[in-house]
Amino acid sequence: MASAQVPTSLSSFPEELLARILADCVIPQVMPVRPSWPPWHTQSIFLPRRSLLAQPTTHTSTCSNLSPLLVSRQFLRIGTPIFYQTLHLPTATHAARVLETLIAQPVIAGAVRCVVLGCVSLEGARVLRACERIEDVDICMDVYEANPRGDASEDQDAQALCDALDQIDLKHLTIRRIPDAYLTLTRPKYLLERITKAVPGWFNLESVHYAFKISSTPATRPLAEALSHAPKLRSLKAQLPEIWNELFLTISNNPTLE
Repeated sequence: MASAQVPTSLSSFPEELLARILADCVIPQVMPVRPSWPPWHTQSIFLPRRSLLAQPTTHTSTCSNLSPLLVSRQFLRIGTPIFYQTLHLPTATHAARVLETLIAQPVIAGAVRCVVLGCVSLEGARVLRACERIEDVDICMDVYEANPRGDASEDQDAQALCDALDQIDLKHLTIRRIPDAYLTLTRPKYLLERITKAVPGWFNLESVHYAFKISSTPATRPLAEALSHAPKLRSLKAQLPEIWNELFLTISNNPTLE
């Protein structure tokens, strides 16, 4: 009686299983260095070009994360969308490079689910607009260097970012700030104000993470009130403030929180 044929290579596995395996191997880098392609390779993965502001990435680290994509055309096709599920954009220059990639290869934009913004920039806003299936945004509030206490109407970067956020069906939101981005300054206040206005339109918002010690101020209380009415909000994460305030008590009035 003939025995059942056993698969002898990964390429013979179902693609759904290969995708699960590659998901644990292909880890997006902040700014990876493009490796050398094998001779058969004809389809570029369109990795963002390394910024002059980026720290050098070791060859070993790059190879360990990207080498699965260079195994075969099948692995490249399956692994590329996984590689681009999360975009880390620490600077405006990084965002500009990624935007070049998305313009050159629009199909990649459909794979992006999470964007981590290390600064507020027009380039970052354009990346958000280019990716229509984003569900998770991580924003780091910084300072408008040209006029930290000036009129918010001067801050085109913050306006563009908030306009882009308005167009996203957001499920997960993380808010951070750099140490000197005090909530009394124009840009942080403006961002919190616009996020507050956007919350009622995020019908599928499920989780919010305050990744800094937040205090109760005129800039933060309206957002807490808006979150208390978010219809699908299930999770709230925050650092405990130095002095207890009523913000979390306000948000906890949302009956959907778990």
